Amino acid sequence: MARPITNRRRQRLRTLDTENGERHASWLELFFDLVFVIAVSHVAAVLSAETNAVGLLKFAVLFFSVWWVWVGHTFYADRFESEEPEYRILTFAGMLSVAALALRIETAFTPEGGDAFAFFYSIVLLILVLNYTRTAIYVPLARKLAVQYIIGLGGSAAIFLVSLLFYPPVQYGLWAMGLVLALATPFLSPKLARTIPIDFSHIPERFGLFTIIVLGEAVIATANGAADVPWSFETASTAVFGFAMAACIWWLNFEFVEDDAIKRPVLLPRIMYLFGHFFIVSSIVALGIGIEHAIKETGEPHLHMPTLLLLGGSVSIFLTAITAVRLVAGNYNLVYVRFAAIVLSLMIAAVGFFVSPIMVVAGLLGVLIGSVLIEIRLNDSEIIETPQLYPCEHLDEAVIFEPRSQEGCEECVKNNYKWVHLRLCLSCGNVGCCDSSRNKHATKHFHKEGHPLMASLEDEENWSWCYRDERFVPLSRHIGKYHPKKIELVEKEEN
Repeated sequence: MARPITNRRRQRLRTLDTENGERHASWLELFFDLVFVIAVSHVAAVLSAETNAVGLLKFAVLFFSVWWVWVGHTFYADRFESEEPEYRILTFAGMLSVAALALRIETAFTPEGGDAFAFFYSIVLLILVLNYTRTAIYVPLARKLAVQYIIGLGGSAAIFLVSLLFYPPVQYGLWAMGLVLALATPFLSPKLARTIPIDFSHIPERFGLFTIIVLGEAVIATANGAADVPWSFETASTAVFGFAMAACIWWLNFEFVEDDAIKRPVLLPRIMYLFGHFFIVSSIVALGIGIEHAIKETGEPHLHMPTLLLLGGSVSIFLTAITAVRLVAGNYNLVYVRFAAIVLSLMIAAVGFFVSPIMVVAGLLGVLIGSVLIEIRLNDSEIIETPQLYPCEHLDEAVIFEPRSQEGCEECVKNNYKWVHLRLCLSCGNVGCCDSSRNKHATKHFHKEGHPLMASLEDEENWSWCYRDERFVPLSRHIGKYHPKKIELVEKEEN
């Protein structure tokens, strides 16, 4: 019996909808980001209160914890966001949990606040586990990926809950184990990470929105620093220079940080892009705190050593991160200029103990302004639009066919079997059942005939699978069981 057409609001693997064009952040995603404004603000307060090595370590651990939760929910929404009430309710629950977590971050490393931090962090992870559990039930195509996240994130949440039974430093060791497991979860199966697609327009936009959040925090830190001291030429100038540094960082990040690395079909450039983003946003927050302290120290002969390290280190780490992203994207233009800017930033911090505070801030601003001007004048890299799904070399073996059977899987119909989803062979028109079905006739057809490309015949799924390359291949229009049409394969673009 034919399966009914499902509602368009159902959960599905969204990144295979190749006809929807460029995807942008939804209103729900923007609402979700608001609670991370609170979380970033409280993490920044940890560093502001303690700028020594211990405070920097606490900041790094807490900021990474918050950022990785944001990454987890962002990548889930990239693949599986839907209009279902259940998904929205779980998202709201996640927001509430992140807000509660944010309010306990500043006391995470105190006896009274550590348990609350661990508890709320486990709740945030468990809500993501619930989302992936629903995906495992309703999206057979992504079931293996969902199970991987259920096990990894569920195990991480369990470790954080177990940590409630112990006191520091054992408790902190368990936190480290939980974070490592959560960090490793997306990479437990490189094959799944490579073959289950992400949206190459949506993810860079989401990363950009998070960068806007931390830039806002840097501006707030600058304003706080100016508000806490008597106004003078030095304090006002330092505040203006600090804002100008944030503006330069915005310019460099949104104009000259390439997104091509995330579009590569191999995993390593994507990993470099992902973690490069962490160093970008964390260095921006640290720079904001450094500017705040520099404003407060303008009346002294020189900046304190922690402030110098925050300023020079943050600028150099930011420049290093965007340079690394550029390199893994295959763009080697102006790399030596960026390396020179990194070295100069560190030199300014090194001599800062012998010059006035305003000169240090002005010198670092000069490095950033020079970097922007050189990029504008000399950056001649070409922007290449990369399709969301890549065509494969086996397109020549696919002939335009309509489904041979309008009744369903040919072998299942003959033997009165049931199927889950249907697949169409693009070489001969055979209709077989998917790998989530009991008999997996589409895969058996490939092993028998060697025909590489199978297209989905399900509503709202516009993709094909290449068995030889083990990846998705785009189709230019949807083909439905109830509306058989000729298939037009996307040809490779001539660059």
